Amino acid sequence: MTRSSPRAVHIVDATKGPLVGDGRFQRMMPFALTATISLVIAIPSTSWARPAFAVAGSALAIVTIIMALVVPWIRTPRAAQLIPAFAFLVATLLLICASRHGIGSPFVTLTVLPLMWLALYENRSAVLVAALLAGLTLRFGVPSGTADSSALGFASTAVFVVCCAGMGITLHGLVADARQLAFALRDRQVALEDTASMLDALPERVSRYRVADHAISYCNAAWAAQYKVDAAEAIGRLLDEFLSEDELEGLHAQLALLGPDSPILVDKVARAVPDAPGQWLQWVDSYLVGPDGPEILSIGRDVTERQEAERKLAESEALFRDLADKSADVVWRVMTEPTPHFNYMSPSVENVLGYPPSYFVEDFNRMLDLLDDDGRRAVDRALHSDRALGRFDARFRHANSSIVVVETQTSLIEGGLQGVSRDVTELRQLQARTAALALRDPLTGLANRRLLEELLDADLARTQRGALPLAVAFLDLDAFKSVNDTHGHIAGDLVLCETAHRLLTIVRGADTVARLGGDEFVIVYEPNEASSRNLVQRIDQALSAPIHITPTTVVTCPASIGVADTRATGYNRDALLTAADEAMYNAKRAKRNAEARGIEPLTSTSPR
Repeated sequence: MTRSSPRAVHIVDATKGPLVGDGRFQRMMPFALTATISLVIAIPSTSWARPAFAVAGSALAIVTIIMALVVPWIRTPRAAQLIPAFAFLVATLLLICASRHGIGSPFVTLTVLPLMWLALYENRSAVLVAALLAGLTLRFGVPSGTADSSALGFASTAVFVVCCAGMGITLHGLVADARQLAFALRDRQVALEDTASMLDALPERVSRYRVADHAISYCNAAWAAQYKVDAAEAIGRLLDEFLSEDELEGLHAQLALLGPDSPILVDKVARAVPDAPGQWLQWVDSYLVGPDGPEILSIGRDVTERQEAERKLAESEALFRDLADKSADVVWRVMTEPTPHFNYMSPSVENVLGYPPSYFVEDFNRMLDLLDDDGRRAVDRALHSDRALGRFDARFRHANSSIVVVETQTSLIEGGLQGVSRDVTELRQLQARTAALALRDPLTGLANRRLLEELLDADLARTQRGALPLAVAFLDLDAFKSVNDTHGHIAGDLVLCETAHRLLTIVRGADTVARLGGDEFVIVYEPNEASSRNLVQRIDQALSAPIHITPTTVVTCPASIGVADTRATGYNRDALLTAADEAMYNAKRAKRNAEARGIEPLTSTSPR
């Protein structure tokens, strides 16, 4: 069964008037026909006492009717649109005067038409002026001595004027109220149409249904397309007909919680769309009170991309956890709220520190208790700043009380910190040994040439600031080559180690003893110190003592010693070492010459 379309309703525009806009002829035609028919009936049946007034009134009435229909009033001001009404009123008053019947004239009734017309303009002043003009004409426009000049005629005129004015004002109010109501209905219809258009333009699925029976009262185009149904056909049908089992489960779960105290509720579970594999919707339901009882406004948003991203994230996290669980390095994550705590610790921590992951996950402070002071300060900075620490070493106490050096790399994440830690204890020990070898003689453990130069530069700078002398003793073992040739390199190494040991027992702890290579040694000391007095003589005596290679093999390796100090060379490292070296060779030559002449040589020093 089809319904006929409603007739168009044309509302009078208050800013333009009834003579303007759509439907002007429909509004004006009743007035024009009424006036024309009334004139056709009244004019022939009236006897005219004033023919000139009759002709003028008839002509003005006809012109007014034609003018109202033909003139384009849309181009005139609103006030000018009152002209036809007042012109027709004047025409009827001329005809009344022409008939000399006053209130008893059939044309009196025609004066009601312009009054009603003026009422459509909601202009009370115009209605009152027209009614007053009609009354004055009826009272004074009819010649004296006529039937209407009596008291009864006066009363009839007064009653006519009052009734016309009251009717016009009443009609004015009715028109105003009707217009406002029509405007309100039109605005509401436009708003509803705009709202429906906007909802149809949304990609979200929107529907509204009654709580009592789940009957659909509204759905937008996206919802209808989702369930492959025409929107108009879905109205009145039950929502349950369209939903999958998963969606029905979500529907009942939402309805169990929705109500006046909980008017808006988000379904936290994304629901698969029926007949659309891989597509997901998340529903937000709002509890409303409609004319037929409680209703639910349901909005479904496509969250397929988010669901896919969450799935990939979950797979990525599972892969990360699998890699972290199998990694030899310790992978961890710390969250700062509400208090610092580990939310992940890889199992490899037990191999590094001797404790299972749960030991630290249960209590974050247990990790801090194993750290040294520098490590605790580093962790505190990381937790209370917005910058990662980068790569740093921390020292932990192992469960077996040993010290473990852990290299850690950190990075900031939302709400916390994550990092990877690696046991580098053996690596750091190897690096320390390598660094020591770079600066120490591997055989004797004494400083090598590189370390000697660094220490000598520091001592020269220090003593120069204090205007103190600094001395260098250069030693060369006299019989070392013969020991190597006679007893082998192992015996030679034993001699070098014993020489280093004897030198270290003689000098102060602040003095430097170095081996430059071969059988050459250097001692840096302050000659004015009391403990350095007769240092060269004590060195000569110590090195002249026999060295036991084996219980049956004894060798002697005295040294030629040359000494130089800053009082003669200045505070220059190369000049000081060169002067001591020259003094040592001078001492060696003197010793050889003395041995050739059978005289005991003296140790040489550089001139002051």
